[in-house]
Amino acid sequence: MVDFKKHLGHKPSAKTFDPIEIYKSLDRASDKGDLRHLQKVILTEWHTARRSERDVIVKVHTGQGKTLLGLLMLQSKLNEKKGPALYLCPNHFLVNQTLEQARQFGVHCVAADGEYLPDEFLEGRAILVAVLHKLFNGLTKFGLGTKSIPVGTILLDDAHACMDKIHEQCIITIQYDKANESTAYSDILSLFENELRSQGDGTFEDILRHEFDAYLPLPYWAWWDRSSDVARILSRFTKTKALQFSWPLLKDTLRYTHCLVSGTQIVIAPHIPPVHMFGSYANAGHRIFMSATVTDDSFLVKGLGLSLETVQKPLIDPKETWSGEKMVVSPSLINDELSREKIVEFFATPKNSYKFGVVVLVPSSKKCADWKKYGAHVVDKSTIDYAVRDLRNKDYSRTLVIANYYDGIDLPDDACRLLIIDSKPFAEEILERYIEDRRHGSQLIAGRIARIVEQGMGRAVRGEKDFCAIILIGSDLLRALQAPDRRDFFSDQTRTQIEIGRNIAELAREEIVGGRSPMEAFLGLVDQCLKRDEGWKEYYTERMNTMSLRGSVARPELLKMFQAEVAAELEFQNGNSDRAVEKIQKLLDQQKLKVVDADRGWYLQEMARYTYVSSKSHADELQRVAHKTNRNLLRPREGMIVTKIPTLTPEKRLERIKDWLVSHEVFENIAIAVDDIFTDLSFGVKSDKFEAAMQDLATALGFASDRPDTEWKEGPDNLWGLRDNEYLLFEDKNEVAILRAEINKDESDQMNRSSAWFKRHYPGSSVTRIMIIPTKKVGTAAAFTDEVFIMTKHGLDRLTKNVKAFFNEFRNVDLQDLSLNRINEHLTTHKLTVSELTTKYAEKPIALRG
Repeated sequence: MVDFKKHLGHKPSAKTFDPIEIYKSLDRASDKGDLRHLQKVILTEWHTARRSERDVIVKVHTGQGKTLLGLLMLQSKLNEKKGPALYLCPNHFLVNQTLEQARQFGVHCVAADGEYLPDEFLEGRAILVAVLHKLFNGLTKFGLGTKSIPVGTILLDDAHACMDKIHEQCIITIQYDKANESTAYSDILSLFENELRSQGDGTFEDILRHEFDAYLPLPYWAWWDRSSDVARILSRFTKTKALQFSWPLLKDTLRYTHCLVSGTQIVIAPHIPPVHMFGSYANAGHRIFMSATVTDDSFLVKGLGLSLETVQKPLIDPKETWSGEKMVVSPSLINDELSREKIVEFFATPKNSYKFGVVVLVPSSKKCADWKKYGAHVVDKSTIDYAVRDLRNKDYSRTLVIANYYDGIDLPDDACRLLIIDSKPFAEEILERYIEDRRHGSQLIAGRIARIVEQGMGRAVRGEKDFCAIILIGSDLLRALQAPDRRDFFSDQTRTQIEIGRNIAELAREEIVGGRSPMEAFLGLVDQCLKRDEGWKEYYTERMNTMSLRGSVARPELLKMFQAEVAAELEFQNGNSDRAVEKIQKLLDQQKLKVVDADRGWYLQEMARYTYVSSKSHADELQRVAHKTNRNLLRPREGMIVTKIPTLTPEKRLERIKDWLVSHEVFENIAIAVDDIFTDLSFGVKSDKFEAAMQDLATALGFASDRPDTEWKEGPDNLWGLRDNEYLLFEDKNEVAILRAEINKDESDQMNRSSAWFKRHYPGSSVTRIMIIPTKKVGTAAAFTDEVFIMTKHGLDRLTKNVKAFFNEFRNVDLQDLSLNRINEHLTTHKLTVSELTTKYAEKPIALRG
């Protein structure tokens, strides 16, 4: 072979570190031209000012070439002899896509296909492109702790998706096995039966019946005291699929994890992911995190162990403000007739005329049922790759519905011109459900929902010139987007797009006044986006160019919360429980940080957990305060005192209704909130959602309320404080089959126990007892010890109709100038006075004779 370098007129120059110069030298495909302006800006800033920093977040708009940016940065580090270099993706689809782009651009990359890591990677001669769990698992080929393979530079593509995947890899999930009673599930359930019963006797019985939705948190004091017993149980099953990849990560730190027990599984999870165990990541000299411009990076502080400084100064092009075109449309804001049900039926039905993909994102498999009924193609995480491939191959014959999967999918151009986001994302996994249930109203939960929605909205617009109509349905989703206390959690770009959606909904309403049907007005609006109406394009560009900019996407409040949580947990795990408590107390003492009661109680419980190691009595005191502040938390071991909810004067009730109305700012937000309540206030909905909706309804109608069974682990499902020491007690049996013939003994016994609880804790008070259930017939084995009324579907429908009509009275009213007398008149008109609420919507039961 001829060595041409010997015949050069000058000595070969050393490999350049400059990524822009590296790009010029690549043997790339002929259609790969010069770097984009944004790529040059980012690479120049990184090379001249940021390459020596350990951690760098790179935020670029979707479709702006972030994969090439990452590859060039890693190649630059290889040229600097700062290898090995590792490029990690959250899924195999992105791995293949990255490898293909590397081939087209001439960047030397290798895949991790074999049993061993490639020599070219280990020797720093090529970039290794791999799926995330190749590194992050308990049996990783990269090694754990001191045995980890050194990596010079590591890049996480789509950092938030990677964060979620890492969290999944660090959790032990033990499924209930009906065929085998001698399992880790049954052994742990037996070990902690008494402690679980103390947190909810009824829920524990549901767990014993292996109901999917029933779960309880295991008290930290019991888990800490018996962690060695748990280790003995789990060590027998370490070769099983459930434990083999996570057991090595948690086996020596079980007491620093928390445990949730449900009817179908037991979940054991660390309070913070043990990323320090993955030395290839934790000790890498340079770490690059790719993040979308619309995503709040605050979550990376806790999820990936990043510092506040890293999150607060991402690498961006300051002149790039927005990219791509999204027409965000909420049909129900145009007209009440455009309900979720109508939209589902219209778009789920296959249409051969479509020359583009229609994709739907739903929060759970249950939400897919009606889409599937009308002919849509429903997929989950295991089948999604094939469905996306079909779309890219221009198979648009059926609407594609994807359950609980909002990131890691690229659907550019015609692959998806219509994206429908159906209902608010909610936690399906038990661990996320636990946090949402216990931290209701928290900024953390609002931020998480905003992040997921923004990730979902970004699936279809993958470049500067890409466009898509995004249809939002489901009252709970609209409330999450439109509510004044929620919308600030979205990025500048998304907030502006949502506001444009509100404006064009008003324009469509004007067309309805002019004679068009609601569906015609809605579809006409969508067509203007899809058929590239010049007026719409100019309108969108003008509005986006004038959007107000807040600067960094990361929210200071979330950053402070995550920083304190991580710092406290690390202090605790290092044996410094007092310092851990100080970290949380310092957070709570910050005047500028608005901590809601749910979060304050949560943090007090964390302080109690830290304190239990050194002083059980002091921990008990803290736990009692925590539970008093947030009754959804762990029930204290002793000393719990039930707090009575107040009844109100008629004037105070009217004032509370007005405050509720004014807090929503405009009528559209009121309508969304009311619709959200009654979406969950129907038969067949999960009981927890129904009970929460009953509490929200009480608030909207001006009453103080409580959920004793949830908050005190005993008593009725809902309790409303009316007036003059008068109460309304509810037992909600909304999950009972609508064709049920009679009330059974278990149900009447539950009402009797709730009635006895009320007498014990509310002596001398009057109460109306209502059971919400489809039938008013009482079985021969059942009996009520006190007077009880039954609200059937007919009564619930009447209440729904009247409440909606009541709030509709405020459609064209100046809320700030609303008189209490007017509110009172509307309450009377729509039969929502106290006397009518206790008499008009429920009937006396009918006792069956044997």
